[in-house]
Parts: sequence; structure tokens; C-alpha cells
Amino acid sequence: MTTVAQSTANRSMWAVPMAKLEGISLIDHLWNRLSGTYGGRWLKDFPDMQSIENWKEAWAEAFDEENLTPQDVAEGLRACRRMSPDWPPSVGEFIRACRPALEPEVAFYTAVAGMAARHNGEPGTWPHPAIFWAAVEVGAHDLQHCPYTTMKARWERSLNEVLARGEWKPIPAMVKALPAPVVTASSRAKAEEQMRKIGATGIMNQSGRDPLRGWKRIIAETDNPNGKRYSPGIVAMARNALRLDAGQGAQA
Repeated sequence: MTTVAQSTANRSMWAVPMAKLEGISLIDHLWNRLSGTYGGRWLKDFPDMQSIENWKEAWAEAFDEENLTPQDVAEGLRACRRMSPDWPPSVGEFIRACRPALEPEVAFYTAVAGMAARHNGEPGTWPHPAIFWAAVEVGAHDLQHCPYTTMKARWERSLNEVLARGEWKPIPAMVKALPAPVVTASSRAKAEEQMRKIGATGIMNQSGRDPLRGWKRIIAETDNPNGKRYSPGIVAMARNALRLDAGQGAQA
């Protein structure tokens, strides 16, 4: 036998009577608001009580599937009054109005700007975590270098798949990069000693060759994800040597 408590627990939150709404449910409240906004254009599709109950059940189910909140629905009502004041929305149109930031094209440009900000060490603005995770799946490089017309189908597919999950991990905080090691006389001497051990100075001092060849090789391998790894001191020395050479060339 199903108890009243069990029956209430199984009901959509949109169908549960609310004391603050004088005992009517959220879906009843939405019905009243849409009826008041659109009048006869809204009511003409509901000739009897059964059609109204069918509407309430279908819209509540859609809201649950989309994980809408009462705040989302309030935004949807405002958007409908602004963008469609004369014609009532379908359930799909209303859901899109509830989350304007998740319109695919709007979300795409949000993702482009957000990924650019993170590339520059800033967190970026993310109205919904699904936009961030869709951007991660598509890839920052493609977002930055391909127009929306090219990315449209791929972006919409990724965004819809991420939204369908219903739950999203928090957006990771930005981790500031550590400053480059300070090159001191002591660290310079240690780096030069390590350079001698790996033979870089020998390459640099060979007659007829670029004296910066060894430093350039170190930077090239450091910038290559699959290249050889060097200590931070050596990398700092290499970058410093190349900067000094560039400065001297400019002066000349």
C-alpha cells in the first residue's frame, strides 16, 4: 500500500503544493503566469481540464529532465515577455529561454573568451560548468582558431552531451605559474658546470658554428613535450643567453 508520504516523495518537485504559493504547486503557478501573460492565445490550446493536466505533467517532466531550478524558470518567464510577448512558447522554447547562456552560439563565444582568459592566467567567466567541460572536450586550440560556422555541429554535439549528464565537476581553479628561477653568480657557475658535463659548451665553442647553438638546442628540447628535460637552472641560463644576444644584436 502506498502511503501519502511515499506518493509525495515520488512526485516531481514542480507538482508539490507550496505554502508560500498559497498551497498551489510551482507548475500551477507557472500555468497561471503564462495564462495571464498570453491570455486567449494560451488558453485556446486547452479546451478541458485533462488537457491542462497533460500540460502540467509534460512540462514538469521536461523540467526535471533538464534539471531546471525555480530561478531558471523565473528567467524563462522574463525572457518570454521580452522576446515573445505575443506568442506563447513551446516547452522546448521555454527551456531555452530559461538558460540563455546555454544557447549553443552564445555558449560557444563564452567558451572562446573563457579559454582565452585561462590561457592568460585568468579564470574566465563561466555562467554554467557545462560550457567549460564542453570547451575542454572540444579543445582550446580549435575553439580559438575555428569560426563558429565550422565548429557549430561539433560544438552543439559536445555541449548537448555534457548537459545531458546532469551533474558536472567544479571548474578547476587557476594555478599561477611559478616565477622563473633567479640567475645568480652561484647558479650560473653550477649551470655552466652542468653544461660542461653534458657537452653543451663544447658545441658552443666549436670553430665555425653558431656560439649559441647549445643554448638554442636546450630551449628547443624544453619546448618539445617529448624532448629531453633539463634542470630549471640550465633552462634559465639558456633563455638569458638568448635574450642577451638579441639585445646585443639590436644595439649593433
